[in-house]
Amino acid sequence: MKSFIIICCFFLLLGACQSNPKGYVIKGMFEGAPENEWVFLTDLEQKIYYDSVQLKGGQFEFRGKIDHPELRCITFFKNPAQRFYGWSNIMVVPVFVENSTIGITLPFSELPSKAEKNVPENLRVEGSSSHYLYAKYKERVIPFTLKYDSLFGAYRQAYYRKKGTEDDVFRYVREMDAIRDSTFAIGVEFIRQYQASPVALYIAKNLRVRAYSRAKAKQVAGLLPETVKATSEGQQAVKALLEQPLYVGDMLPDFDVLNTDLQTVKLSTFLKKGHYTLVELWASWCGPCRADIPHLKETYQRYHEKGFEMISISIDDDKEAWLKAVKEEEMPWIQVYGANGKSYTKECMKLFGVSGVPSCVLIDKEGNVLSTNARGGWLNEKLKILFEN
Repeated sequence: MKSFIIICCFFLLLGACQSNPKGYVIKGMFEGAPENEWVFLTDLEQKIYYDSVQLKGGQFEFRGKIDHPELRCITFFKNPAQRFYGWSNIMVVPVFVENSTIGITLPFSELPSKAEKNVPENLRVEGSSSHYLYAKYKERVIPFTLKYDSLFGAYRQAYYRKKGTEDDVFRYVREMDAIRDSTFAIGVEFIRQYQASPVALYIAKNLRVRAYSRAKAKQVAGLLPETVKATSEGQQAVKALLEQPLYVGDMLPDFDVLNTDLQTVKLSTFLKKGHYTLVELWASWCGPCRADIPHLKETYQRYHEKGFEMISISIDDDKEAWLKAVKEEEMPWIQVYGANGKSYTKECMKLFGVSGVPSCVLIDKEGNVLSTNARGGWLNEKLKILFEN
């Protein structure tokens, strides 16, 4: 009862000062929080720190002004000395901030880590119409996100630990793809319903349009009003939708690579017309990449004679480390080196539109991208359909 009275009084006081045309005021209460610990106002990735304040009686306050509503995080670190060591150490409350007086209450014991997907039941955010829409969107997608995570855990057990059949793996893959499509559809429908809202622009900038097609991306961009597209935020959303480097249906980009004799050749010289080809980005130092090699060998052996090819492109900075790994792993398919750039900034990474390895795309018989998520069970399920059905 005491907690309920405190929270009610907090929002009654807040209600007297909702309008704040000069900027935002974020008044927060984390009941039970440790005294004098620091809480931060950051971006979603904890790379930009807008403000910081010490907790006093569980309360904190941030003031400032923004040009347009945007999603930020109230961030608390369990161990400030190790703030970059694991998502479980980073406690976050995402809030859509706009120039108004915003109230936030949550028992400190319920602060969620960055790794958690559920919204705490007792979280209350008042005074931001943008956050209201954001919470409405999250309410729609979180059940799908949780289901996806559960299926992915089962998939890993079945595929990597062999605690399931191939049919189990394919079933998990199909169900996860269906969830991906449903989540995408929810995002598109939300943009359609609230096309002029900051939340619609946030969703547009984060939609996985590259997994579909440029035509689909244009359809989504067409939902945004011209007045919205003319704003800086609207331009960013349109760019995120329409200017991805690679979409399903695109022709595989061509660029210079080095073969194992360290000669410069075009990637396209390795593509065989009439064959399906997996193009993989990897590195000798990447644990998951090396762990996938035995599975890729099985797939290659199963389908190579039927018209399946593979090309592995290394993003190693050290050519000798790459050549050493190629020799150690004895991969029977084509091995090349991404010649231009450094590691994650290599030309091949930019042209594929990815920021990590391993990343795999499947190319059809004409050289067009068939899938931007052609790894593990997803690759095998696709190849079984292409070659065995």
